[in-house]
Amino acid sequence: MGFLSRLLDMPSFNGATNALLVELAIPELTESQRAQLKGRVLDLYRTHKASAEATDVILTELNQTPRIFQLIIVALAMKDLDYPLPFKKEKVQKITDPFDPIHADEYAMRAVARRLKWHYGVEVCIANESISFDSW
Repeated sequence: MGFLSRLLDMPSFNGATNALLVELAIPELTESQRAQLKGRVLDLYRTHKASAEATDVILTELNQTPRIFQLIIVALAMKDLDYPLPFKKEKVQKITDPFDPIHADEYAMRAVARRLKWHYGVEVCIANESISFDSW
């Protein structure tokens, strides 16, 4: 059990868990939820990037960010706003830096995807295109 608990608390595993769960949640979000999330994502971005840039500059930067990091910051915003995840037994994992490259670990992503398939019978992977927060 020690090895498994260490695996479940790895930053790459936490980032992959958050990203894949949000990937499943995005299609279910309402327009008002997306608008609220967009505002919170902008706040989180300012905090984590120490940015005092104008909103349109931040949106441009966010839109160009790889999707995995976008999903992780959306997960943190969902947690802050107390939005539910697709599965009641799952929760947003603790992430110190949503833009840390360790979260893009392909091994962790495959391991989490297999776990979600085994537990819930769903297949999920990160989409190729970045999220356009302008349209939220």
